Amino acid sequence: MSTPRIFLDTAEPDQIREAVSTGLVDGIATNPNKIAESGKTYRQVLDGIRRYFDGPIAFQAMGETTEAVIAHAREVHAMDPLLAVKVVANKVGMPAIKPLVAEGVRTNATLIFNPAQALLAGLAGSPYISPFIGRARMVGSDGIEAIGTMRRLYDAWGIDETLIVGASIKDVQQVLDVILAGAHCVAVPFAVFEGMMNHPLTEDGFEHFSSEFATVQERE
Repeated sequence: MSTPRIFLDTAEPDQIREAVSTGLVDGIATNPNKIAESGKTYRQVLDGIRRYFDGPIAFQAMGETTEAVIAHAREVHAMDPLLAVKVVANKVGMPAIKPLVAEGVRTNATLIFNPAQALLAGLAGSPYISPFIGRARMVGSDGIEAIGTMRRLYDAWGIDETLIVGASIKDVQQVLDVILAGAHCVAVPFAVFEGMMNHPLTEDGFEHFSSEFATVQERE
């Protein structure tokens, strides 16, 4: 299986339908906030996404204890074996990774802000980790630099089964920055995904081409 590159960070079916139609989306990323805003259950959100997309989708497992996180992760995994189950990379969620991976659950260690969290999640065998960029910058931290450190740590210790997914992306420049810093994948909101395809000079040129092409057609 090839490495997924672009995850669409949304739970909105209309956005998913439009983005997936481009053929450029490799996965869908959701979180409790997006699902809560939708007013739907996990199952309903999953069914809505599956109308348009049959690839990997990330859903969050929650719990106040490691045992509770594992139990909820199993429930999420049981909905669809293609799901990537997010677990928070803290002292509650981190110990859940190894046993879940051993059971065949694909985990995504999330809410990662420092390279040590990424290192531990990689050593635990999580197939994905999600370092947050935009939220880090809001409190004065450099999430881009942190991703570079994470990648160097992985390379130094031969951790090659864990994909770094740059998340909490706020603009197109951050997409480029996280990739150049060493992220394997990036999770982008719909507005950023659209922004990756746009430039004012491109649109201006397109308008000129359209006008000129209409003149050519008139000759036929």
